[in-house]
Amino acid sequence: MTIKIEHELLYDYTDAVHLEPHYLCLQPKQHASLTLKLHQIDIVPQPDFVAKNVDANDNNQQILFFTKFTTKLHIKAVSIIETTEFNPLSFVYHPFQNSQLPIQYSKQLQLTLMPYLVKTGITLLVEQKARQIAAGVNGDTTSFLTALNKFINKFAYEVRENGEPNSPEMTLLRQIGSCRDYSVLFMAMCRVMGIAARFVSGYLFGNPKQEQYLHAWVEVYLPGGGWRGFDPTQNCLVSGKHIPLGASTISEAVTPVYGTYRGSAKSNFVTSVHLVEV
Repeated sequence: MTIKIEHELLYDYTDAVHLEPHYLCLQPKQHASLTLKLHQIDIVPQPDFVAKNVDANDNNQQILFFTKFTTKLHIKAVSIIETTEFNPLSFVYHPFQNSQLPIQYSKQLQLTLMPYLVKTGITLLVEQKARQIAAGVNGDTTSFLTALNKFINKFAYEVRENGEPNSPEMTLLRQIGSCRDYSVLFMAMCRVMGIAARFVSGYLFGNPKQEQYLHAWVEVYLPGGGWRGFDPTQNCLVSGKHIPLGASTISEAVTPVYGTYRGSAKSNFVTSVHLVEV
């Protein structure tokens, strides 16, 4: 399946401002089931310099440098990707005992995955609920992950594109949130059970007639299976229709555009995302 992605971001300022360096994470990440055919970005005003690199999380990154004052910043990213659907459960746990919780990573993997096991934002309530769900499936690893997907998916959904995700406990107590909130809670509850988890930002190719947004989900590291994606917002496993832009141990590190400006002007932000099969 070949998909064309258009992602536009427009910042309007009430007066001229000086743009500090802006960091972009808008290039889809290639992997075994996704090939990037084309990626181009148009920027107005044109930056004086663009640095292309790979960030600390191994995500493609561009840094924009500006010297002139401006009253707007318009960014349009166009990508064409080819993706293949696959069976996300087509693997064997190795060592096999990791099919039961808690996960026991090797010493080498523990060192590698340490940042994805940090129990940030995990309160007693979050831990108790995670253990309750695990007990309900007799500690089966795959069943825990799918049950956790189903549990969070029952929450009320809200679109909230700006601001940081809510804390895991707030989302659990309110039982309402955005895809980012769901993902942060999913990560926290996985880490309670010793499962390495990371936040993923990107796109979901679904019904092209529905309004489309940037999306978020979670990847967990399963011995024998590697990184596998779970999407509590959709109550599904990642199997070829999710298109990642970046992944990190924290959600703030994979913002599509991050930057500040100098000046007293107020800003207005508009964004749009369009995905279509070509």
